[in-house]
Amino acid sequence: MFINPHSGACHTHGYGGAVTQFDSTQAVPQPTLGAPDANECEVLLIRHGRSADVVPGSAESADPPLHDIGERQADQLALRLGSKTIHAVYSSHLARARQTAAPLARPRALEVGIYEDLEEVRMGEWGNGEFRRRAYIRDPEWVAWSLTGRWDGIPGGEGDQSLRTRVAAVVDQLATEHQGQTIAVVAHGGAINAYVAHLLGTHRTMLFSCENTSVTTVRLLAGRPTLMAVNDCHHLYDPVLGQT
Repeated sequence: MFINPHSGACHTHGYGGAVTQFDSTQAVPQPTLGAPDANECEVLLIRHGRSADVVPGSAESADPPLHDIGERQADQLALRLGSKTIHAVYSSHLARARQTAAPLARPRALEVGIYEDLEEVRMGEWGNGEFRRRAYIRDPEWVAWSLTGRWDGIPGGEGDQSLRTRVAAVVDQLATEHQGQTIAVVAHGGAINAYVAHLLGTHRTMLFSCENTSVTTVRLLAGRPTLMAVNDCHHLYDPVLGQT
């Protein structure tokens, strides 16, 4: 409620659901972030743990499991989030994502919902470990491509807009189904960047480094997103201070 200040009556304002009455001479505190709105969906976008080393082109390169380090990272994430209420857990179908989601779902007696469209960008000719090989040796073609900040230009790859569209379709639908709840969505670094780029409407899709098992938090209400945190990996190390 707002009453004309010139009338001499009090104003009634609310911050975070609280309603406070004050007159026109009273100092007003700065609004602060509070709990999610009753109809918001809080989405925890989580990158999988470190995946196993692979030989490019080998059978296991198409879908590597977690590395031993990745398993420990997933356990550290689950420990950190142990006291947080999570109503549902979702994952891509790839092993490294499913294995990261399991420690979050198990103690809450939740089934992990699987969505193939949460998978990493489809690499075409740079799939099955070839992208990893090119990045490792700093292949000139890979370096030139990486400067574009988009997934276009990889031979036979799905391209940037396709990645954004399919990931956003899943996350937005899940947010609609879980209004007023918190959900964990375990996906991949490129997919998480693509969703954030979709929200922000940026040309570049590779906006930030996405650490293994990092949490990027978004609150969604009727198509109005609020980006709360990006690449939060404090269960591993402080991303501001860096690894020690």
